[in-house]
Amino acid sequence: MKLILTHENADFDAVAAQLAAYKLDPVAVPVLPHRLNYNVRDFLNLYGAVLPHVEATDLPRTPVESVTVVDTQSVLTVRGMRPQTPAFIVDHHPPGDDLPDYVTYSGEQVGATTTLLVEQIREAQIQVSPIEATLMVLGIYEDTGSLLYGTTTARDIAAAAWLVNAGADLDIVRRFLQHPLNEEQRALYDLLLQHTVVHEIHGHPVAIAAVQVPDTIDQVSTVAHKLRELLEPDALFMFVQMGPRLQLVARSTVDEIDVGVIAEKLGGGGHRRAAAALIENADMAAVLQKLDHLLGELVEPSVVVADLMSLGMVRTVEAETPIKDVAQEMRRSGHEGYPVVEQGKLVGLLTRRAVDRAMAHRMGSQPVSRVMEAGSVVVRPTDSIHQLQRLMMQSGWGQIPVVNDSGDLIGIVTRTDLINRWGQPDNGLTRRREIIRRLEQALSPGLLALVTSVSRQAQELGLGLYCVGGFVRDLLLARPNTDIDLVVEGDAILLVRALVARYGGAMRKHTQFGTATWILDERLGGAFGGASDWPNTLDFVTARSEFYENPTALPTVEQGSIKLDLHRRDFSINTLAIRLSPEPFGQLLDYWGGERDLKNGLIRVLHSLSFVDDPTRILRAARFEQRFGFRIEDRTLGLIDRALPLLDRISGPRLRHELELILAEGRPELVLRRLHTLGVLGYLSPELKVDDWLYLAFEAARQARTAPPWPGAEVLTGRRESWEQILFAVMTCRLPAEEGERLGRRLQVRRRTLDEVTDAIRSYHKRLPVLNEPCPPSAVVRLLDQVSDAGLLTLWIIASTHTARTQLVRYQTEWRELRQTITSVELRALGLKPGPAYGRLLRRLRDAWLDGEVHSPEQERLLADRLVKEGWDSHDPQEESS
Repeated sequence: MKLILTHENADFDAVAAQLAAYKLDPVAVPVLPHRLNYNVRDFLNLYGAVLPHVEATDLPRTPVESVTVVDTQSVLTVRGMRPQTPAFIVDHHPPGDDLPDYVTYSGEQVGATTTLLVEQIREAQIQVSPIEATLMVLGIYEDTGSLLYGTTTARDIAAAAWLVNAGADLDIVRRFLQHPLNEEQRALYDLLLQHTVVHEIHGHPVAIAAVQVPDTIDQVSTVAHKLRELLEPDALFMFVQMGPRLQLVARSTVDEIDVGVIAEKLGGGGHRRAAAALIENADMAAVLQKLDHLLGELVEPSVVVADLMSLGMVRTVEAETPIKDVAQEMRRSGHEGYPVVEQGKLVGLLTRRAVDRAMAHRMGSQPVSRVMEAGSVVVRPTDSIHQLQRLMMQSGWGQIPVVNDSGDLIGIVTRTDLINRWGQPDNGLTRRREIIRRLEQALSPGLLALVTSVSRQAQELGLGLYCVGGFVRDLLLARPNTDIDLVVEGDAILLVRALVARYGGAMRKHTQFGTATWILDERLGGAFGGASDWPNTLDFVTARSEFYENPTALPTVEQGSIKLDLHRRDFSINTLAIRLSPEPFGQLLDYWGGERDLKNGLIRVLHSLSFVDDPTRILRAARFEQRFGFRIEDRTLGLIDRALPLLDRISGPRLRHELELILAEGRPELVLRRLHTLGVLGYLSPELKVDDWLYLAFEAARQARTAPPWPGAEVLTGRRESWEQILFAVMTCRLPAEEGERLGRRLQVRRRTLDEVTDAIRSYHKRLPVLNEPCPPSAVVRLLDQVSDAGLLTLWIIASTHTARTQLVRYQTEWRELRQTITSVELRALGLKPGPAYGRLLRRLRDAWLDGEVHSPEQERLLADRLVKEGWDSHDPQEESS
């Protein structure tokens, strides 16, 4: 006999999962536990006659060969089971560490166990009746709070939708999920309400209710559900002492409070959002004291205003400032509003909407106090996100000033900050530990010690310090990158000056830009445990904001907050930052959904004017897309298309810089192909082509870099500037000479690079056709002797035949240095008069060596003597080249 079991005090998910398991294995018998929740018992009293569940007392005395256990990982023993009956567990919680060998686990973290089994039913195309569908929906809805709990997944919703389509009755679902309390439960509810205290634990409201009753009361979990609905805490811990037994029911609505772990410490168990414990012979006071300790230790800090706000450099306006002046500043900076102050005190909030309406009504000369939202609504950095939400709903303000304990204005937090947090991963203690672990893996011990010490120094100075940009992006993508960009919220120069004073080294600063470089030396090793595996310098930049006076112009930069500094960046995936100071160290800052875009593989700009402000971002979009195998999202593609004409207004050096970065990529041809499909290359040169030939040429370039075709080529491939020149020449060598010259001047390339481009064009159009056919060595030498080393390597790369490459290699390794041995003195002794004939004869003798006409100095002298006697000094120079 095969059985399907679940836990005592079974809820709808437990009994529905039993039914679903039976549908998948109809020979198995679903056995009800001794205790059922009241609403489950009532449902079965009405509809159980058409369901397969049986009572344990009705089981036949037949040996049990195996059991399926649903919605729990504890195997109950029923009639017919032996001590180690094989068990197959299906649960939506992670497997425990202590499962015995005879138990097999299957499960995934979804909202309800029923969901996992319904997916299999749907896949197997098994029919379910309306009553069966209704019970399964009850199971999913009860465990997911009618699909409203944070643990609900898209899979739960899809399973519920399939069941509704199969005939589930939602009116019945609502009736049994909103089951009224009985008289005994109502009395307990009233008693618990009188003895409930709400504590603030790390920013979370946590309700603790503890009472003692004379008699046993069933279904206290139903009372806990009602209590939680009334109080709306982040977590509820309800204790009911019934004789020697103390029953705990715990519920949580936030990821930072894992009630399953806490209940386990008290002798029970469960999962992150729901748990219970039955404690025998318990002293309630001692248990409550232990709970207080566990809450302080295990509850992770709530998201607070400090995690969302823009810190420092808060722009305010005086109440008497003319509206037109603020309107101009808003257009310039892009700000949506300002706190309004009067004599240093906050008196209201001015929004862009109010300013725009005032300007439309020609009120520009009026003071902002006429149109501001009057009041003094503020939050503190330690206030929870829930407090912030309530305040915004009560006041209607979309921007709330942030003040410190002294009442000083230190920042602002906006409705957009809250919206941007949607869908972001948990950023609590567990996540910070993950980020720190990634840092430890990515950085060498010496560099990690250095960064940690810089962080401590910043904390002592009260400065914000953040790793930003590409380093953070690559850290999350698990791609190697030790190029750390550090942004200081405050004064970067002050921080570096303190580091030099404390540890040594030197400082190079640029006061105008608020940047400083810490120059490190070997003597610093003693300060960091003798480590020396760090870069020569560490750069620090003061957080800044920027705005563009005109499209495509370079931005005007001002000091700002970390949030404003990140907002000025090109794409969401580059707006990520890791907090190093102040605490909490390792917190990921993601104001603009960068991590979500990393996971979805999207390149997305932050606002609709991004490419108008800086059209070179178009080239960057293609570069990042191809480097990471991502996709430019549709809205960003549309913005690119509209901004293409602005490329004509970008200076040559800025375009050239972006092209150099593209050529430095591992597969630059992929980026160039994408730029071609986007229409970008046409703005650089309509003659540039991206085709199979270019793909093969760049593949040959990579081959030349990994396996240089001749000794000495590695010098060129290993020098960044030389390699960039070679790749640029490869990209442009098929252009007509005039177009190559025009493009070089448009990009304002260096004279040397332009010469290489011109020579590469000549090589492609004139030299390659010769080299593609077998030639006498002397002809190859005459063809190549005036070509630079970089030009020769370029020629090898663009050569498409084995013949051409072989002759190039032989030129470099055999023929290039082969010279005649006879001297001008010896020629004079032979009777040759000084003049141009000397050079012609020397070249003729070199050709003889190259082509195998002579093999020794003696043969060379005989040939020279014969040529002189034949009248070489009157030889027609044209014959030499014929």
